[in-house]
Amino acid sequence: MGTEALQFIFSLFSFIGVVGILFYLILAKVKYDEQQNSLEVLEAKVVKLQNIIEESLEKEDKVSDEENMKQRIIALHEEGKDIVAIEEALNIPRAKIEMVLKFHNLKKADNWRDSID
Repeated sequence: MGTEALQFIFSLFSFIGVVGILFYLILAKVKYDEQQNSLEVLEAKVVKLQNIIEESLEKEDKVSDEENMKQRIIALHEEGKDIVAIEEALNIPRAKIEMVLKFHNLKKADNWRDSID
């Protein structure tokens, strides 16, 4: 083998090495871009889940507030206050107070029947 043949072989290996490195860099860039896209999708899902959790917690707070309000209405009624006094004290519409008291009375009546059986 002559010098020119060796130079050609080394040049060929160098060219193949450079092409291989470029190919590797391109594949790494594509993989990095895919990971970034996946990361963006996951971040969007996390934000969506956080919003759902916050909405759920707000709903639970509203339910808890509703239950507390009902308990206060019932407690004031059992203390002997009339509907107008409860309305003024809690700033709740009369219809809502009447509804809560009707359901409370129905529930008491149902519990009374259950205790007899």
